[in-house]
Amino acid sequence: MENATLTYASHALTNTLDPIKGRTSAWLGGTEMAAIYDVLVRWDPESAGIVPQMAESITEAPDRLSWTVKLRDGVKFSNGDTLDAAAVVASTNRMTEGNATNTDQFRANVRSMETPDPQTVTYYLNNPWNDFPTLLTSGFGMITHPDSFKDGKFVDPIGAGPFTVKSVNPGVELVLAPREDYWGGKPRIGGLKFVDLHGEQPMVDALKTGEVQMAYLRGGEAIETMRAEFPGYYEPVSMVDNGLINIREGRAAHDIRVRQAIAKAIDPAVINQRARDGLNSPGLELFQEWSNMHGSIPGPTQDVEAARKLVNEAKADGYNGKLTFASLTDPASIDLALAMQSLLQNVGFEVEIQPNATKNDIAKVFYVTHDFDVSVGGTAVPDSAPLLRLQGLLTTGSSQNVSGYGNPKMDEVIFKIQTAATAEDRRAGFEEMQTILNEDAPIVPLGSGANFVTWAPNVHDAKPGMDGLTLFDKIWISD
Repeated sequence: MENATLTYASHALTNTLDPIKGRTSAWLGGTEMAAIYDVLVRWDPESAGIVPQMAESITEAPDRLSWTVKLRDGVKFSNGDTLDAAAVVASTNRMTEGNATNTDQFRANVRSMETPDPQTVTYYLNNPWNDFPTLLTSGFGMITHPDSFKDGKFVDPIGAGPFTVKSVNPGVELVLAPREDYWGGKPRIGGLKFVDLHGEQPMVDALKTGEVQMAYLRGGEAIETMRAEFPGYYEPVSMVDNGLINIREGRAAHDIRVRQAIAKAIDPAVINQRARDGLNSPGLELFQEWSNMHGSIPGPTQDVEAARKLVNEAKADGYNGKLTFASLTDPASIDLALAMQSLLQNVGFEVEIQPNATKNDIAKVFYVTHDFDVSVGGTAVPDSAPLLRLQGLLTTGSSQNVSGYGNPKMDEVIFKIQTAATAEDRRAGFEEMQTILNEDAPIVPLGSGANFVTWAPNVHDAKPGMDGLTLFDKIWISD
């Protein structure tokens, strides 16, 4: 069925095709952008490692202070220009100048880039960086042509991926057309359409009726339903739900007693039952027993009486007891918000639920306006790259630091994990991280769960990767 259009239900349809401004994670735009721009390398679940895509190879130097990417011959942008080493460096510079996702980590660790020949880019590091290749599986691996920008503004998505943009209806659908001259050969489908169905149950219903052929699911019940009936890629992740506490100056939780009270008030088992149908694995630790990074340091424990005492102490010093909880408006999110509201009000807080219509709206609250006190976000930390997302979330001054948290000791621990030579050393570093988080309480992990990219039985050769980011260059639909 080479003329068939494959319809993919995004977890949240991106509102931009600019990888500098977009989140480039699979749940918010990364899959759509990868279809247009491609990626240098990808995570391969079968080999449990990074494998080439637009790159021919990626290698770490023996001293661990550089990574070298060799590009494939014959890779061209959709306008016919060659994707070479200079194009990679130029795109990377645009990403860092535009403060794209993970720019903080890139700037802190990459001291220079060199192009010894047109097919080679070497990234020289300030220090070892285990997760550097992971960076090239998403935003920094999506190479944009200079003509995508005019006078510093994004004007046209020109990439080297297997598809080009046919039409865009913001918030509703994105339609892509296959490229005849894609380096890996013309895709075997007639078109690719991304839609936003605003909820997990509508995705399930659409898959069963054939309205869509693929979907990205993160909800427990939806995943259980579809795993029983449809094929797909199932990826366990830590911190699938993560309590976010805004500790910036001027917010209630800037007072450590308030945020410790929030942490002690929460029972993740209640959240799991009321909002996740009992299908996630509740727990307050960073990594649960199934994870390779699980250590010996437990997370905090619920203590209602201690939480009430802390709230009363803060009130005695003038705190009014009020918190705002930023929530989405779909049924599962409202259930979660009400469960959190109940637990927090049980220890003396007064919680107002602040609704946000779309995932893009709440992302703006988290990363731009910071106008909230408490929320729950899907941090979703994969075992394949356990630090990168936590690094953005907890490093002082990071643009991904939703809580506004900063602690030099935590920064030291993050550096220790990043440069660790063995899995044992990394695990020991995460134990130190858990110890600090138990005291500082800028976040409250609520439990592990999974991502599930699922597809109809007649869909073949999808290439799912880390965090569910899927490539469609080899995908086809049978009769």
